[in-house]
Amino acid sequence: MANLHSIRNGAKAMTTHVLVIQDDPTTSKLLGFLLPEKGYQVTMLADPRAVVPLLREKTINLILLDVALPYIDGLTLCATIRSEHPDIPVIFLAERATVRDKVAGFSQGADDYIGKPFEPNELLARIRAVLHRYRWVERNRSGTVVTVGDTSLDLGKLQFTAPAHRPILLTPTEMKLLECLMRNANAVVSRKTLIERTHGDLSADGSNRTDVYIRRLRKKIEANPDNPRFIHTIRGMGYVYRDARSEEECIG
Repeated sequence: MANLHSIRNGAKAMTTHVLVIQDDPTTSKLLGFLLPEKGYQVTMLADPRAVVPLLREKTINLILLDVALPYIDGLTLCATIRSEHPDIPVIFLAERATVRDKVAGFSQGADDYIGKPFEPNELLARIRAVLHRYRWVERNRSGTVVTVGDTSLDLGKLQFTAPAHRPILLTPTEMKLLECLMRNANAVVSRKTLIERTHGDLSADGSNRTDVYIRRLRKKIEANPDNPRFIHTIRGMGYVYRDARSEEECIG
């Protein structure tokens, strides 16, 4: 039976429901005290096999996910969550937090990746930053559509549309990154600008993270990610969104 319980702080109104998926009792205990104290409703879950049915039954606003889990590894679970619930932000809390580990996490759609042990104030700041990004998407779900050439990005539906393609569903982070590129179509946008638009000022590994998300976007929206039509890399500068093939120097 899944190890599942919910923690509430009766003194504060709970508007944000955090699902903590951790097999580490020390981390679970710390989060069980820290998050309710800051006004979050918390559900603790040790068995990852219970995650998918739980997400179908409850409204979850944020997931804190360990990589080392029994039965299902965290990376696989993150990919499953992303496929069914692209609108729920996911932050990894993991013992290992090398660049390689973080790239693997971001490649599966994580919004942030924090090593353990962590500073409580930094974790809280990163949670606020991720939630702010997703709530920005919710506030702007008013039918706004960004159009470049024969492609369009529907901010309300989190969908990218191109000729001969069905609408492609994006995560809020992917959508904000693509929106920045499309609103500056045919102009180079630096990696620094992209990471600031999508993750704020809290990312120390922003350049690497941006490259990972660009690869994810290409896999989703490009017919041939290795020879992209839309998102091009400009050496030493950043990325540019083009609505047509250009002969300017770029690499895929």
